[in-house]
Amino acid sequence: MRRHAVPSFAPAVGVTQTKEAIMTNITSGHVRAFQIIRSQLYDNITLWSCTINGEPGVAIVMVDDVGEGKIAVMPLFVAITPNMELSFPGERGSSDGAGGPKNPREAFRANKTVTTPVPH
Repeated sequence: MRRHAVPSFAPAVGVTQTKEAIMTNITSGHVRAFQIIRSQLYDNITLWSCTINGEPGVAIVMVDDVGEGKIAVMPLFVAITPNMELSFPGERGSSDGAGGPKNPREAFRANKTVTTPVPH
């Protein structure tokens, strides 16, 4: 049986970039936080209410007991708030973020195409 290579990157639907042109803001700290969230080794990861730039928000946090009735809360990631504006290099125009794909079958086909291994 022949194994297919999985693409080393998969841009989001609507993003038109080459692998060489991809900008990254991802730090080693982001990677470690993501690995912690996905790991079953940590049982102290939870959702926590917070404020983000003064707006009600939610964060994925690591909580540790530091003694003397105190806890340490380390935010790993925050949820998107209504006033956040996200952009991705090379993206085409998008909606206001309300709702999912306008045509789910089309979005599924696009995602499937991007993530399907290419035979060598």
